[in-house]
Amino acid sequence: MKSKISIVIPAYNEEQRLPKTLQALKSFVADERAEWEITEVLVVNDGSTDQTAAVVQEYSRAFSLVRLISLSPNQGKGAAVHAGFKESTGDFILVADADMATPWEELFKLFPSTAKSDMVMGSRGLVHSHIERRQHWIRQNMGKTFNKILKLLVGLPYQDTQCGFKLLRNDTVFRSEILPRLQVQRFAWDVELIVLLLRRNKIVTEVPIRWRHQDHSHVHIVRDSLEMLWTVIKLKLRLR
Repeated sequence: MKSKISIVIPAYNEEQRLPKTLQALKSFVADERAEWEITEVLVVNDGSTDQTAAVVQEYSRAFSLVRLISLSPNQGKGAAVHAGFKESTGDFILVADADMATPWEELFKLFPSTAKSDMVMGSRGLVHSHIERRQHWIRQNMGKTFNKILKLLVGLPYQDTQCGFKLLRNDTVFRSEILPRLQVQRFAWDVELIVLLLRRNKIVTEVPIRWRHQDHSHVHIVRDSLEMLWTVIKLKLRLR
């Protein structure tokens, strides 16, 4: 029997990028080579001020797996991901960014590692990662600095915790022991998730993926980086 996968897509003001992403996903779902079955696509509209909700509702008419979840007002990416987690019914959950920086086909690289891992993260920082279009050098260096800070503060041994393509096991331990403890509402939500998984002796691995930088990021390079740093510091203090 094929494993069932729920896809969670957090979205804030994504009316321009979502149509291409959902259309590509619709084609990908039809691929019969897969060892899994995608059973639902949960797009979490995080208090958007544009037509994101209308776009999702329109696509749900032709793509029956798509379901809109709406938060109001805007609460942050972490809150949107958590809302998707709570509604997910699959054996696994794939969290994917709305800009499709990582092509859907990269799921073929992540899924085999679920045999020995509880969460598999797409990574841009490994030797065999294929970066088709890089971020501005300032963003690249700030990302590298952030990962060094993570290793210093919370001891995470990974090269890339922020890539928006993660596949995790939606089991009883996750739903009963980890999901209720997730508190980070905005950025760095994935750092909290990783730390809580590791504290319960879960296995988290990285897999090199193909990735292409997309323009019009909603991440403010200075403000949000400082917020992420402060969030990690608070996380460390809370978990002590």
